[in-house]
Amino acid sequence: MKKEIWRHSWLESIHKLTSFKLQNNIIVNMGNGVSYWPFDILVNNYIDKVLLGFDYQYYTDEMNFLSPEEYEIIKDWHNELEDYILLIGDESDETVILRDGKLAKQKLLAVLPESEKQYLK
Repeated sequence: MKKEIWRHSWLESIHKLTSFKLQNNIIVNMGNGVSYWPFDILVNNYIDKVLLGFDYQYYTDEMNFLSPEEYEIIKDWHNELEDYILLIGDESDETVILRDGKLAKQKLLAVLPESEKQYLK
């Protein structure tokens, strides 16, 4: 996998996971009577399809896709998301994770190259 493609997917996932507006629109547009919180789907997609089951350390040390600074910014929030997978269904955790994700996103915006900031906005 190319670094640029992975980073685009990674940043786009962070944007989706930290967007209250996007998640509310998904809930409103579901309309099929199924009560399934889209946050669950987004977290699973992030862990399974973006990170492919690997930890951030792999993408920092082995693949060189993340800088050590990016890793430090995102690692605690990533751990919260992994823990969330084990306890799906607690909406209070979702609020905390969204808040912490927004903080991590703001810190990332401060260190990302200009060409990548668009994926988080």
